[in-house]
Amino acid sequence: MKSPFRLLLLALTPFFLFTCEDPVTLDSRFEGAELVVEAWVNNISEPQTITLTETQDYYDNRLPTPVTDAQVIICQTENQLPTANCFVFDHQESGKYVWTPAVAGQTLGEVGTEFGLGIQRGDQQYAAITTMNRTAQLDSISFQFEEEALGLEEGLYAQLYARDPAGQGDAYLIRSTINDTLLIRPSELNLAFDATFSPGTNTDGIAFIFPIRFAINKQDDDGSPIPLVAGDKVAVEILSISQEAYLFLRIVQEQVNNGQSGLFDLPVANSPGNVFNVDTEESIRGFFNVAASARAERVVEE
Repeated sequence: MKSPFRLLLLALTPFFLFTCEDPVTLDSRFEGAELVVEAWVNNISEPQTITLTETQDYYDNRLPTPVTDAQVIICQTENQLPTANCFVFDHQESGKYVWTPAVAGQTLGEVGTEFGLGIQRGDQQYAAITTMNRTAQLDSISFQFEEEALGLEEGLYAQLYARDPAGQGDAYLIRSTINDTLLIRPSELNLAFDATFSPGTNTDGIAFIFPIRFAINKQDDDGSPIPLVAGDKVAVEILSISQEAYLFLRIVQEQVNNGQSGLFDLPVANSPGNVFNVDTEESIRGFFNVAASARAERVVEE
């Protein structure tokens, strides 16, 4: 026979479990909105866009507030002729500032050029410096049939063939589009450092390793690659990024994928940017990078 105490304990257990699930909201210590700069531009002769928004509270579930009242300019720092070497970005909509080439073939500059970003908003001035680094040697996109395996459905998949140039220290952001749709899932962020995942491997001048080559494929909600079908168009762009930009994006990747609320999850933190307030010399949110771009595309034949 069960004791009355044991029966009472069993009856109350669901109540205790339910009450332990009450949400707890922590103080995010948000003091006020600050400028956020997304200045990822390249050397292709096409419109270049810089996006300005404001920070918001961690628990504020909405899109960021666009900044529409700023002046934005990028200048080459090697030549002191501002009218010939500066590029004005005009506000278009929703915090997006755009520079459009005046003539066909005009670009922001060449590999090895140093650039300065200047932003004026009211009485506040912001600036950043970066150099356009070289990109990888992009050879081709191939399609290969893969048999069914753990986490992989049988079907046709794309691979990127590109080679890291000789000399260590090159970093890349690899962007893929399938049928003109950019792959933007957190797990689809494809970064490379000297043809591998990270610095310190002592690799140099080799072809990108298989996981990076294969990461140009679209993924489902579980992170599994999705096979291609006839008529699919695959486009890839390899953008050179600074080592500081690589660190910025790697931390972003870790933070975005850090949502399991596990015991060993990383604390929430902002990635270190390279844009600073001219008056206070304090870093603000965001990043400025001018990339050299290599592009290729291919369509799956019927």
